[in-house]
Amino acid sequence: MNLLKFIFSKRFLKNLLIAGVFLVVIPIVAYFWLQSYTAHGDHVVVPDVRGLVVSEAADILAEFELGFLIIDSVYSSEGKPGAVFEQSPLPQAEVKEQRAIYLTVYRITPPAETLKVAEGMNERVAEIILENKGLRYKKEYEENHLLAGMVVRVIHKGQKLGPDAQIKKGKEVTLIIGRQSDEEVSVPSLVGLPLEQAENILREARLTLGSTLYDSNVLTSEDSLAASIYRQSPRASGNRSVQVGSLVDLFLGLKQPEMADSLQKQMPESPNNP
Repeated sequence: MNLLKFIFSKRFLKNLLIAGVFLVVIPIVAYFWLQSYTAHGDHVVVPDVRGLVVSEAADILAEFELGFLIIDSVYSSEGKPGAVFEQSPLPQAEVKEQRAIYLTVYRITPPAETLKVAEGMNERVAEIILENKGLRYKKEYEENHLLAGMVVRVIHKGQKLGPDAQIKKGKEVTLIIGRQSDEEVSVPSLVGLPLEQAENILREARLTLGSTLYDSNVLTSEDSLAASIYRQSPRASGNRSVQVGSLVDLFLGLKQPEMADSLQKQMPESPNNP
């Protein structure tokens, strides 16, 4: 009885009314507050900035009240350095104002690659390595019986490159590939010459530099630069011919040039080059 009396009392009905108001009003207020806070329905369409340099892309995004963040870079020989390669979200997507658009751009400086192509490597293997590294190449051939069908050397801007050389992607190197020939040429005289000059003469004569052996008195790098050839095998001879691409071994020391010719005549031929 007391319970029924309390339920129909003014105090209970007043509290019930207040609770009802809270149950209805608070959700409505919360809904409109969240709408205002999240700017629901207030969005912009993302413009397409691909292909534009970053400064141009930034100006356009600012007009749409959007920011940007560069998250990655890629290299392509066909891409414009510093231009936008990809964007996220994609063009025409609807996003909130002030949203950051994530950009991937083309690298301004191409990355360097280790050459990894060495003398004696198979021609096709060398080509595959260069192609996988994104390095351009051209091929030239010279007679070389020992390295026929293989890499004789790699050249970039006139410089010989070793397998650990660093080359930027997109650059071009020259592969010198050996080949056999039945032609014959005369052996030039190299006695008394420094090694670099002898190499050039051999190349012009279509012959291949074989072993380069230094005397025991050549101790430092300065000595090797100052050394001259005192013997070659095979010897130079006007009436002797060898196959194009044949090896010519050179012996170098710090002996006086006037002694070289006599030493050359006194010493026997190498058994590898009769």
